[in-house]
Amino acid sequence: MSARLRSIALCALLLPLVAASAPPTAHFTMDQILSAPYIGETASSADGSTVGFMAHERGERNVYVARLGNDAHRVTNYTADDGQDINSLAFTRDGSAVAYVRGQSLNGQGEAPNPVSLPTPPDQEVWIVSTASGHPYRVGSGHSPAIAPDSKNVVWISRGQVTIAPLRWKGTQLAGVGRARQAFKIRGSVDHVLFSPDGSRIAFSNDRGDHSFVVVYGFGSKRFTYLAPAFTHDYEPAWSPDGRSVAFLRLPGTRENEDPYAQLNEQVVEAPFEIWIGDSSTGQAHRLWQADPGMGSEFYELDAADQLFWGNDGAIAFVWEKTGWRQLYAVPASGGAPVPLTAGDFEVESAVASTDRSHLYYATNEGDIDRRHIWSVGFDGAPPVALSSGNQSQWFPAALAGGAVAFVNAGWADVPQVQVRAASGRAQTIGPAFPASFPKNGVVQPQLVTFNAPDGLLIHAQLFVPNDGRAKHCAIVFDHGGSERQLLPGFHYMEAYANLYEENQYLVNRGCVVMSINYRSGIMYGHDFRRAKHQGPTGGAEYQDVLAGAGYLATLSGVDPDRMGIYGLSYGGYLTAMGLAHNSDIFKVGFDMAGVHNWQYLIDSGYGHPVGTPQERQIAFDSSPVAALATWRSPVFLAQGDDDRNVDFAEGVDLAQRLRAQGVEVQTMVFPNEIHEMTLTFGDSLRLFSAGAQFLLAHLGGDTSP
Repeated sequence: MSARLRSIALCALLLPLVAASAPPTAHFTMDQILSAPYIGETASSADGSTVGFMAHERGERNVYVARLGNDAHRVTNYTADDGQDINSLAFTRDGSAVAYVRGQSLNGQGEAPNPVSLPTPPDQEVWIVSTASGHPYRVGSGHSPAIAPDSKNVVWISRGQVTIAPLRWKGTQLAGVGRARQAFKIRGSVDHVLFSPDGSRIAFSNDRGDHSFVVVYGFGSKRFTYLAPAFTHDYEPAWSPDGRSVAFLRLPGTRENEDPYAQLNEQVVEAPFEIWIGDSSTGQAHRLWQADPGMGSEFYELDAADQLFWGNDGAIAFVWEKTGWRQLYAVPASGGAPVPLTAGDFEVESAVASTDRSHLYYATNEGDIDRRHIWSVGFDGAPPVALSSGNQSQWFPAALAGGAVAFVNAGWADVPQVQVRAASGRAQTIGPAFPASFPKNGVVQPQLVTFNAPDGLLIHAQLFVPNDGRAKHCAIVFDHGGSERQLLPGFHYMEAYANLYEENQYLVNRGCVVMSINYRSGIMYGHDFRRAKHQGPTGGAEYQDVLAGAGYLATLSGVDPDRMGIYGLSYGGYLTAMGLAHNSDIFKVGFDMAGVHNWQYLIDSGYGHPVGTPQERQIAFDSSPVAALATWRSPVFLAQGDDDRNVDFAEGVDLAQRLRAQGVEVQTMVFPNEIHEMTLTFGDSLRLFSAGAQFLLAHLGGDTSP
């Protein structure tokens, strides 16, 4: 063990036993472990009769729907492993049809991802399908569909503008889609389109670059109504139940020559965010409420489609980080002080209003900081009620009739499936089917552990321990991406991290102890953890958490500290490269997927020109792996898609050449036309994770059998 590793090993708080008493688990293949389905966000019809979701099953992405009380069934039949994602489900009010988007968003050149390299590239398209007949109709190119309350029209966004098409019906059955046309032309681009309750108008946000407006458009009057336009970013419109008013968020506009480094260090003090209410007919608006200066003045949005929720009692619910934790509050639309709906050292991650607007369903880590569970709370501030618990996690709530709620449920051995919880508390799993190929009896339950970083910060992690009866094991540190993510002790609600959880299980199955670290700058541990000082390009403070995790592993009696590797995706790729550059004495091999290697270059490329002060730029470079390449000796596997929209492909090109020039072993895998995660197709996922695992295991003395 190196002196450096011996020193940081003293940070460990708890040394869990590595040996297992159960019979050794059987080997499984990468194909088997990746066979678990991934479930996209749930959605429900306005009347609460129907719930829908996207399921990705071994390359096949399809829409499932279920009527309340029934099992889910597929209403599309896409069988090709072509990487065309499905998202943004939008139902008719009665659930008789559902619109969806097929295909990924466009890049800067207006291209949709084409991971299977089709001669005629795919487009991002809106489709609609009857939930009874299962016959899809193409609506048009674009995204973000919304269906009118009377089900006569569908609108969506195409090239930044609103497009509309009539829906054709034969009785209560969808019979087709009429000719599409651009609804109007407006400067800038459109986002977040919502029909008024009577369907005669739409509200939307209108991005103009350094500012944005909230606009109401009337289909009858063919007029725009701008709600109190200002030098600000106005967005996230929310209609009042009677359609007379629109609430929206107001944030400061974009400054000239903004310094991203100062933003990261929170040196720039912006005006606190505000909630405004506008008259939907006249455009006159007033400020309803403003956040206090200081903690929580910056809006920290939910991971949800909506950010404002208008209750049936006239209250408007929103999230605020006033206490240092993202919590729900409600303020009367008539004015007054906000009422806290939730409180404590936990966070609300997503929320949706019940069908009658009497309460909210939300996903949170209350009482279980490393998992997610579903809770409900009224707009009036009555005590919240837990609707789920246990060692599984639940996320993506969708409101249904009669007080029922649907959500995705998953654990460490139970693959993601959708459940519906009735008001009585009875839960029913509605689909998709549990795959017979998934090796449920071969996976291990991650242990929740904590340890202190050298500066004293408490770090949470999951420890995966092989059950193979061996005295010593290789060890691997896994770093998630983001960095604003939190990995769970089981399957994840983001597809890339569900795949990486499966990769961790495979590596454990092949004889390595794996530690998945929720390092600083991640979510769900409060503001001070998420916005920790000197993170990333302002100092790389997260790396001390990685080293502390390696030190923790080195203390375990069942770990051989001289056979330790590291891997990760995106921000995790950055930390992987940091480990190999600074501590090849500790990390003997690495698997770097689409990692950041030069913060200075990445930030400059995002702005199209050099930004920051000379001192800030130097710190960014010094916080990057390229600043320590001279001490990088360990072999590395580099993988990236060349249609990466998050990290410039040049980051991998540059690093591979630099390392080879100094004699470092570099193996690469490039995915033409794949995006950042490189997992659009099941085939790409299988190739990526198989090759990366084999590289790590071969260099660590693990089991490399198929």
